[in-house]
Formats: sequence, structure tokens, C-alpha cells
Amino acid sequence: MISNEELNTLYDAEILDQDGEKIGTLGEVYLDNRTGDPAWLTVRAGWFAGRKVFVPMSTAEVREGQIQVPYSTDKVKGAPDILADGHLSEDDEQDLYIYYRMDDGPAPSA
Repeated sequence: MISNEELNTLYDAEILDQDGEKIGTLGEVYLDNRTGDPAWLTVRAGWFAGRKVFVPMSTAEVREGQIQVPYSTDKVKGAPDILADGHLSEDDEQDLYIYYRMDDGPAPSA
């Protein structure tokens, strides 16, 4: 898991796939509504007119100033189309949890 302190040093960092190949660059970081911890990052990539895709922060690791995720480029490219507008709805977040097959879904809304 990437800490808030590490995020401050990663502006425009390269995002690498599971094989160490560049997928794109770090776009935005989305925080968990409940905890305020980093939960999702967007990857800016050249495909599809600069489309931004979401990747879970819980699976990402910092390696020599780059961020590596345990997914193939094709997996990341195939992520659900979700508008990166500053907030994820619960439905959008649930779609991402299902897509990335994450066991821990979002906490219920208060």
C-alpha cells in the first residue's frame, strides 16, 4: 500500500504493469470517503484519446520512483469506463471491486 507521504513524491510517476512495462502515468488519487486513505489511482494513458482508468491503490507498490500494479496492461485497459470527475459513486466503486476481483468491497455508507 502506498502511503500519503509517498504520494507526494510521485507526481506524474510512471505506472507499470505486472511485467514492468509502462501503462501510462499517474493521474489522480482518489481517497476513501470513510478513512481518507488513498484508495484508487487513475492512469493516464495514450490509448483511447487519453482515457483515464482506475486501479486500486491497495495492490500498487512503489519501485524506484515508479508505481507497479499486479495487473496486465490489457486488464487495466479493460477496466470499466468511469468518469474521473473527482468522486466515485458507490456503484462505480463496486464495479471496480468486482472487475479487479478484490475481496474487500467498499464499506457500507453511513
